[in-house]
Amino acid sequence: MSLPPRAFYSLNETSARWGCAAADLAGWAATDHLTLVTSIASVICGKQPVAGIVVVSAADMMRMFRRHGPSDEECRIYRIRPQGSAEWQYITEPTDGVVIKITDLMLLAEEVQKFEDERDLLRRPAGSAGSAPRYDWEGMTIMLFRRINDQGVPATQAELIAEVQDWFAQNSPNGEIPEESTTRKKVAPIWRALRERE
Repeated sequence: MSLPPRAFYSLNETSARWGCAAADLAGWAATDHLTLVTSIASVICGKQPVAGIVVVSAADMMRMFRRHGPSDEECRIYRIRPQGSAEWQYITEPTDGVVIKITDLMLLAEEVQKFEDERDLLRRPAGSAGSAPRYDWEGMTIMLFRRINDQGVPATQAELIAEVQDWFAQNSPNGEIPEESTTRKKVAPIWRALRERE
């Protein structure tokens, strides 16, 4: 049985995937090209409790996406929109809103893929020298850098290989993933280098 389609992409993943800054993603979300979502614990909007995955306004969080000077690491939001609703709801409890960090923000995978399809973002340039690689090893390497930076080194090499295989399954345009033995050959030198530092 195959895995279900991926549901979300983080902003870091999408920035790496598209070769753009997180500020670009925020700008596109603020101008209705993309939708930012996050997961929140239960809050009260008027008299209605709201929890789970909600839409948040990029315009309310632009201080986290400054192009010049340091960006804030977090900000408070005071309005949310339940998925499927067109109306913004203002948070009345807690009265000081909800703290959001950039790592809390996600994009809907379906919307990411539609954005890519409409702009032909994943098409390889015609006439490039040599044949295109079958698998996106460069993208995989970027994912590993981000994973290790954000979460540290996994406990075992097998766990790292499994994460790489899962990344290929979620990001392959045609559903193809490399053989586990091929992935192991690519990952093993990285794993050894990381372990030598411990």
